[in-house]
Amino acid sequence: MQNKLQELTDKLYREGLSKGQRKADQLLTKAKDEAAQIVERAKEEAAAILAQAQKSAEEAKINMEGEVKSASRQTMATVKQAIESLIMTKIIAEPTKEALSETDFIKSLVKTAIERFDPQNSNARLSVILPEAMQKSLRSFAEKQVQQHLFGGVDIQFDKTFKAGFKIGAKSDGFYISLTDKDFSALFGEYLRPHTRALLFGG
Repeated sequence: MQNKLQELTDKLYREGLSKGQRKADQLLTKAKDEAAQIVERAKEEAAAILAQAQKSAEEAKINMEGEVKSASRQTMATVKQAIESLIMTKIIAEPTKEALSETDFIKSLVKTAIERFDPQNSNARLSVILPEAMQKSLRSFAEKQVQQHLFGGVDIQFDKTFKAGFKIGAKSDGFYISLTDKDFSALFGEYLRPHTRALLFGG
């Protein structure tokens, strides 16, 4: 009797142990599957993050290269413009201002301009504006021109707003032809700038 009871006990123990082992194996298999899925998802997410990071890095590189190229072009354009302006100042602005600051040259220009306007045969009173800085050297010349064309009507004034050259026009309508150093420099620059640019930078 005792043997049978022992056998029954052993059988129940083995069956319970067997069921527990199967349950444990099932749980272990499920845990392994879930772990494998988690690892796979983690790998996929890591790959996606890496791909996005590479894409962002590539976009940043392209943007940076574009900004560098744009900055380089702007810098080069600025440098070229500065060089061009310096050259134009040396070959046009300075010599023009120097020439239009010479008393005899200004006298001849003003005299020729007055003659071309012919105030003797015009009803309009002629006005000539000269640089204030040249007032001392041109005072006697100005008085002489006024006396010569007194009846035709010539007014000569001095203005501090420009340094070289002169302005001439009909006083009544306030319209003047400006022949200052800046005007001549701008005029000469229009013709010489393209040739100077081609000479300096090609094309």
